[in-house]
Amino acid sequence: MQAVMYERFGDESVLSLREVPLPQATHGQVQVRVRVAALNPVDFKLRSGMLRMFGRPKRPAITGKDFAGEISALGADVTGYAVGQRVFGSVDPMGGLGSCAQFVALPTDLIAPIPGALSDEVAASLPVAAGTALQAISDIARLQRGQAILITGASGAVGTSAVQLARSIGARITGVCSTANVDYVRSIGADQVVDYKTDDWLSGDARFDVIFDAAASATFSSARARLTGNGVYINTMPVPKLFLAAFVARLTSRQRCVPFLLKTNAELLERLAALAASKVIVPHIGEVVSLSQVAAAQGRMQEGKAHGKVCVRIDT
Repeated sequence: MQAVMYERFGDESVLSLREVPLPQATHGQVQVRVRVAALNPVDFKLRSGMLRMFGRPKRPAITGKDFAGEISALGADVTGYAVGQRVFGSVDPMGGLGSCAQFVALPTDLIAPIPGALSDEVAASLPVAAGTALQAISDIARLQRGQAILITGASGAVGTSAVQLARSIGARITGVCSTANVDYVRSIGADQVVDYKTDDWLSGDARFDVIFDAAASATFSSARARLTGNGVYINTMPVPKLFLAAFVARLTSRQRCVPFLLKTNAELLERLAALAASKVIVPHIGEVVSLSQVAAAQGRMQEGKAHGKVCVRIDT
């Protein structure tokens, strides 16, 4: 099969399209014919070596995490799924088998059925971006109706999902984005929008029950003055100093600092599918590329030049 791979850490030039062996479904796994993969910042962070502090990613590796497709084979003792069934999910890229490939093989706890109304592009766009927003806002912060939330990176894939989820909950939303995206962020549900090119949300007077720093643009120490007494600060880039800040916060205040690490499983994917099917979450798909264009697309993402989700249409 064809897959986009890298053997060493580096920029997008280390990626190449290659012929590799077909992955086989082992015990408790399914093999999926991938129709669409979706790119995420975690892809280029892994490829560049930025995430080596969290483990030892296997190399050579196929890039990509998220996908949608059809089951092409069942491993031993797999129940509840059938060959030909449409599914979506997210692979564990630390093992070297990514989603930018014609086939993937993975455990059933990392997939879920695609509701009939959803396109492959929408389904593939959900796991990392919308999953991060859902776990952060609903499961960790437990955002309630009427509470105030500030979301940085509000026009990005994670931030867009966060704004849409917060809107469905009935929270008061302040989104932070660049000048070009102010109208878009307001259109998806933000009550107030801060243009970070002209204003600094850290220097304002407003207090928030939740600060979801999806852009990882601040620190707990700089943001805590903008939190209420019981407020929660969640940062999506869990650098070591953030874990220290979380520990100190537990000892010294009622505020919480949470270094976010996504935990993907079938239950989360099923919740995402239901939210997308009911139009609570509507991913903004910016472009669709081919396998041969993945390296260039990752380069644009890393430079901040990609707008909306980048999907990869895979021909088999």
